[in-house]
Formats: sequence, structure tokens, C-alpha cells
Amino acid sequence: MTGDGIEPYRSAMQQGGLCVKPVRMPLARVAQALSHGEIDGVFAELEGFQQNVDRPILRGNIRVGLVDGMLVVPLGKISGIDDLKDETVGVWLGAKWSNALLADYPNVVHVPRGPEMMQKMLRYGRLDAILLDNYSLSVTGGVPDGFQAVPVMSLSVYSWLAADHADLLPAFDKGTELFLQTIIEWRQKGK
Repeated sequence: MTGDGIEPYRSAMQQGGLCVKPVRMPLARVAQALSHGEIDGVFAELEGFQQNVDRPILRGNIRVGLVDGMLVVPLGKISGIDDLKDETVGVWLGAKWSNALLADYPNVVHVPRGPEMMQKMLRYGRLDAILLDNYSLSVTGGVPDGFQAVPVMSLSVYSWLAADHADLLPAFDKGTELFLQTIIEWRQKGK
């Protein structure tokens, strides 16, 4: 976010009382890495993330953010999930919240490789609509021409820590809080 890489996160965690080695990885791989003990914590994942992990984990006590679940549809008559008729809707493979939201809808395509692939499929006409969070939408190019994004739900984002490190949760929360303060300071400088 500032060109400093992941050092500000490591520094915030150290100030909070933890020595961490931050690792960047695609969101689709995070649950697997946590399940297999390759990592011990995650900075930001949606509420309910623990259902994707085959290892006991604890949700941090600091909410990292709130994102909107967005239904991206052609400009026109669709203003929400209930207006879908026979449109083919792409969802991110493994995204529990979107699967739950569309549980009774028959025309769902589970898209591997995430929001970028969803956007490509939408632009090429292979999907009629996509369902993803607004952060992922913005970092993959935003709403394509001829489409609109309709908010359909709010999603809380938290940090997560392996349960075998439960004694470190207070320091983990403190580091998360300090890192969020750093992000706020970056945003204020950018205004």
C-alpha cells in the first residue's frame, strides 16, 4: 500500500509483542497453508474463515474491516439476488458466504483462480453476473462498462491465529490494532 512491502506489518506486530515473519500469498491458498502448519496466522480473512481450515484457529478480537458483498450485473432491472431469474452467476471457488447466499439459486458457476478470472469470464460473456466482495472487485479493475455493482450484504474481516498459539492472542490483537493505525495514517497522508 505504501511501497514499503510487508515491513510495516512486521514492525507493528513487534511493537505489539510478537516476532513474526510475514509471508505474502494468494488468498485462495491461505486456508491450505494454515491447515498444513505452513503459517500460524492471517492478517485479514472474512468472518467464518475457520470453516475453511482443517486446524483449530481463533478469530482475533479486532475487526480489520467491513467489506460489502457485491452482485455485479448488467445495467438494467436487477437490483438484488431476488431479481435473478436464469442468469449464470460466477462465485469464487470456496467462498462460503457467496455459496450460502446463492444456496437455492440453480445457475451458479464456481470459478477457480478468483476475482480476476471471474472478471475475464464476465467480460467475455461466459458469465452473466458475478458475486464478490467490493475490495476484490476494486483490485481487479472495478465494475466493467455496461454493468453495475449492487451491494447485497456486509462482510466482517478479522485476523486469525492458530489455536495452539492462543496465549499469544492478546499480543496478536495489539499488533493488529497498531497495523490498522498505520494504515489510517497512510490514508490521511494521501489525502
